[in-house]
Amino acid sequence: MDDRVEVERLSKLFREIDETYSPDLDKIDEAFVQKLWHEQRFFDTNMASIDRRAIRVLKPGIWNHNEGPDFMHAEVEINGKLHVGDVEIHVQSSEWYAHKHHLNSRYNRVILHAVFFNDDFNLRTRLQNNKRVPTLELLKWIAVDTGDLHDDTRDATTADGLCRVTGKQLNIEVLKGVFESLGRERFLEKTESMRLLRTRLDFEQLLYEGIMEALGYERNSKALRELAQHVPLSDLDQKSELEIQAILFGVAGLLPSQREKPLPPEVTADPSVTALEALWRGSEYAELPSRMTEARWSFTGRPLNYPTRRIAAISQLIHRSQGSLMMYFLPTCEKAVAADTRTSLRAIEKELTNLLMIEPIGYWEKHANFGTGGTQNAGLIGKPRAIDIIVNKVLPVAYVWAIEANSQKLQDGLLRLYSVASKSTGNQIIRKIDKQIFTEAQQMRLLKPTAKIEQGMIRLYKNYCADRLCDLCPILEHDAVFSEEG
Repeated sequence: MDDRVEVERLSKLFREIDETYSPDLDKIDEAFVQKLWHEQRFFDTNMASIDRRAIRVLKPGIWNHNEGPDFMHAEVEINGKLHVGDVEIHVQSSEWYAHKHHLNSRYNRVILHAVFFNDDFNLRTRLQNNKRVPTLELLKWIAVDTGDLHDDTRDATTADGLCRVTGKQLNIEVLKGVFESLGRERFLEKTESMRLLRTRLDFEQLLYEGIMEALGYERNSKALRELAQHVPLSDLDQKSELEIQAILFGVAGLLPSQREKPLPPEVTADPSVTALEALWRGSEYAELPSRMTEARWSFTGRPLNYPTRRIAAISQLIHRSQGSLMMYFLPTCEKAVAADTRTSLRAIEKELTNLLMIEPIGYWEKHANFGTGGTQNAGLIGKPRAIDIIVNKVLPVAYVWAIEANSQKLQDGLLRLYSVASKSTGNQIIRKIDKQIFTEAQQMRLLKPTAKIEQGMIRLYKNYCADRLCDLCPILEHDAVFSEEG
């Protein structure tokens, strides 16, 4: 079967699943939902309750760790009117009545019932004084993969300041198995969090937002995801690459005409710049209220990572995909079904990497920002960033599609592909684990790290080290450290 026939076959197979995904609530606890509310991880400040009242959170309130409502002294606009009071958090809306809050006068100051998932038929929540307050289902408004909420930057040390593994002789083969197992868990955790986003996103938008977030690194990831939410992928279909650039730059507030500090005439008069400005003025988005400004973006760090270059990159990628990012990647992903050797799987990874590596064209061959050079013709998306996007976005989204398409063979193939994916250039957490566990005599390279092993290290740190759960450490539990007796 040649590639063209295969793409046509997959195009017929690929579809958006009509059924609404119901989350596995056994994996969600109230503390998680409280953190979600506390950090206000929502893609829009203008939300709506389940009875369709407009909700805008001005202040989420003070987190109450004692008896009574979970957040106190919150400020929330409901249908444009300011309400000051408490917010009660639950995983499911039915818990309000299950916990008998409707009989407890302590909850009469509640102005909003915020729940992860609405499983009840009561459009409004009744208080003990018979007043009713709106219920807000947070699941519909989550802005990022929920796995991000587990991030923690505390030092991975025990009470006496030492990790129990530091300096110990390691059983490298067992340790490798521990990290691979943790890496698999982290991958499946990512897919579950993406399934939660599927309650409001189709596959195309899910992948688009994910790639945008991954392009932003730490400094601009949230802003790029926000931009993707302001400009849905479906709005960019059938548009030229320059039209896509113009719309994204314009909504981002990054065109020269939108800058707080005017740029020199030699910049604004450049033919490429004037063409973008003209396309922006002619777009439907130019007539809408401004959504983002230059202040939302970070231009610190290397010019190669500037958000302007990332927007140029996603514009080229969208144009290449001809209206479907899923069909741009899915045919290659499906090759993993028949791949059963490391060599064949690595060839698929290379093919996916080539799909993502974007070379600069036109204005962005010599510019990192409007009027700023310093790129040396470097790629808009290089190999390390492409591999990161494959591991953290493309493969998890494809896996979710395989679940919803009931394709166990594709699920298994994607897990095999993930298992051989190339390691990254490293990050702060991986460097911490390296320093914490490995020694000059037993270096990390002995593991022959893959992306899966690195993801396992990240899971170890976030799920155990950061919370100082040393007694539950998988390294010790699986005897990956040799006994000193002897």
